[in-house]
Amino acid sequence: MRRIASLVAPLALLCILLGGSLAIMLIAGSAPQREPVRIVAVLKTIDSNMEFWEVVKTGMAEAAKEFEVELSIQGPWVESDVDGQLRIVSDVIDGKPAAIILAATDFEALVPAVERAVREGIKVITVDSGVKSDLPDSFVATNNIEAGEKAGAEIARILQPGATIALVNHIKGATTAMEREIGATKALGVSGGLDVLGTWYTNNFEENAYDIASTLLKKHPDLAGFLALNEVSTVGVARALRDLGRSDVKLVGFDNSLFEIKLMEEGWIDATVIQQPFNMGYLAVRAARAVSDGERVERFIDTGSLLITPEKMYLPEIQKILFPFAERETRE
Repeated sequence: MRRIASLVAPLALLCILLGGSLAIMLIAGSAPQREPVRIVAVLKTIDSNMEFWEVVKTGMAEAAKEFEVELSIQGPWVESDVDGQLRIVSDVIDGKPAAIILAATDFEALVPAVERAVREGIKVITVDSGVKSDLPDSFVATNNIEAGEKAGAEIARILQPGATIALVNHIKGATTAMEREIGATKALGVSGGLDVLGTWYTNNFEENAYDIASTLLKKHPDLAGFLALNEVSTVGVARALRDLGRSDVKLVGFDNSLFEIKLMEEGWIDATVIQQPFNMGYLAVRAARAVSDGERVERFIDTGSLLITPEKMYLPEIQKILFPFAERETRE
């Protein structure tokens, strides 16, 4: 009897441990699995020659894998095709995804489409370029006014007071274009030292930027500088300066395609304000997944910007931003 009694306590303890383990397993097993959700991104363009959007798409794809998202990416071929984007968004709404990530080609024209999506229970996240509406759950983008200020302050810094400059922008009516110009104009107003000839729009065609710069330089041979407010505008203006041999004309631009970096190395671009498109795509998908799950997200998610000059571009910390894929491949 003493021997049986001596076994009771260990057996009881074993039963408690087994019971507890079983309970934990049952609880863990009964926890709901995170189901994939279907999200559609409608970008301004799906042109693979636009490096900015290619990096955005890469960030989106990375987040889609991490957060269990069935992601498809659509958009018009050119950024100026507002009607084309409207048709695409309408078709996407008909397909009833959990969420739409929208980079709007026009600040006002896409508002009715956003309103319809929200009415039909589809979550909307805007990325890069927003819309004139409070309905989207979040706007994931560069603070474009602040970025424009950085560009405007730099062109004012490197030119003599009284110099004449021209602004070359991308699409009239796009929030990125409007906000960058607001920021640049603000900085130029603070400096008070430059004469602004005006603003010209490219409709996001590089050849238009090239022609604008070439024509202005012929009409105004004393033109001292350009402020170009996106990748296409910057590359087009830089090519015109190169082909005309106008190394005396200063250029401050936006973005950091491989060709832009090459033109900066050659001395045709004096500075550029870079964004972080990989972060933009990644954070947009993460936010879309969160709101699809009923979570709240910040109304504005700032993905940051940085002014790069030829003197800074070879610093290791800048190289990691300029060439994020090289860093990722090294780690993998």
